[in-house]
Amino acid sequence: MTSTQSPLRIGNVSASRTDRATATAEFLAAASLDVLALDMLSDEAMLELAEQRAEGGPGHERALLVQLGECLELIGTGGVRIVTNAGALDPGGLAEALRAMAADAGVRLSVASVDSGDVTDRAVELGLGEADVATVRHGAFGIARALGAGANVVVTGRVSREALVTGAAAAHHGWTPSALDALAGSVAVGHVLSGGPGATGVVDSSTDVTRSTDPVSGGYPIAEIAADGSAVVTRHPSAFGSVTVGTVTDQLLDGVAGARYAAPDVVLRLDSVRLAQEGTDRVRISGARGEPAPPVVASVAMTRGPERPRRVARPLAQAEAGHTVVLPGGERVAVPVPLETADIGPGELPTPWSPGAVPGGAPVMSVLGSVASVRRGVVGRGVNIAVWTWDDSAFAWLAGALTIDRFRELLPALECMETHRYLLPNLRAVNLVARPPRGATLDTGLGADLASVRLGIPGELLEFGP
Repeated sequence: MTSTQSPLRIGNVSASRTDRATATAEFLAAASLDVLALDMLSDEAMLELAEQRAEGGPGHERALLVQLGECLELIGTGGVRIVTNAGALDPGGLAEALRAMAADAGVRLSVASVDSGDVTDRAVELGLGEADVATVRHGAFGIARALGAGANVVVTGRVSREALVTGAAAAHHGWTPSALDALAGSVAVGHVLSGGPGATGVVDSSTDVTRSTDPVSGGYPIAEIAADGSAVVTRHPSAFGSVTVGTVTDQLLDGVAGARYAAPDVVLRLDSVRLAQEGTDRVRISGARGEPAPPVVASVAMTRGPERPRRVARPLAQAEAGHTVVLPGGERVAVPVPLETADIGPGELPTPWSPGAVPGGAPVMSVLGSVASVRRGVVGRGVNIAVWTWDDSAFAWLAGALTIDRFRELLPALECMETHRYLLPNLRAVNLVARPPRGATLDTGLGADLASVRLGIPGELLEFGP
């Protein structure tokens, strides 16, 4: 791996088969990047690709060929490197298709691939039940190894959500698995960038009142990641939308539980992350602390249902994950299991939090969304509902008002569900994690209307304009 003190400048395009063919080329033409991540997969996309493979088609996302076909020369000359999960169930097949396309265009392209983590044939054995598709979510060091070997393009399967960014940062800065704080910082950044335009204010579940522009046409995010893992999140220079502490907070709270967030390579102490507005469309992420990697990674199964897909997640021991990378020259290399692992600590804050001044004044009936925003995401087989705000005193009120009992009053669908509440004072968030009983189907719309519920809010708080 190459060690450098210059920041890694990395963008993320959440491309899909419905995007215009020139979307990636347009992004690269207007932004100077070291690496571009193309996050092209969702649970639903994995189901579609599994069906495509079952019918004799490829198990990878062919839209990548369309996207990169418009900018092959830039990639082949080393102007930018690409990391993408578009390989889905057949990264090797997509890597070969990329090489062939480049050769036809007279461009020499160095392509590596990381194994797909496909465990569909082992789904029952792994406790996932009968499934249409099941995969292990690999971490970052297969990607880092491929980039370190000189790959222009690295094709993976459905890796963990932050792995594309963390792998690129590890290769750029020469991090080893023991660089826990730096890795944790890049996990936080990758978590934000993985939401694509959500980091610029475009996401259905958010009402970030700090936005200053029309969010309808938001742009894709860019991060400048330093050698210590801290970073500045900004956006594509020609895009609409805006990057604020609010938009970054909202993305960071998607799919998390308590004070610790487990990635395959490190456990991020989410309670350590600090966000600060550094300038227009520039938010600094700093302070991240990392703890040893967990002994397990996630295996996730998806099955078509009569109304909506069924998702099941189970832990799988790191040693059984079978993580390998095929380097540009064809050599297959096993990615080592982390030397040091530790069980994930409890979700509660390591140090008890004491509230500051709580706003006073007679309660005024108003919608929760007038003083807070709501972010929902998937956590294993459950869901997290994070209520966050932009003011310390507003958080002090939220922390006291939104007890588990109050959540249950506001969301009757929580009845009979396992619920835990976690405070994240550094992000001014109260986070509820709810899991249905085994075998029950999760209501994917749970919490969608929480911002519109009416409750008594201290009058002083409503006088604070965001």
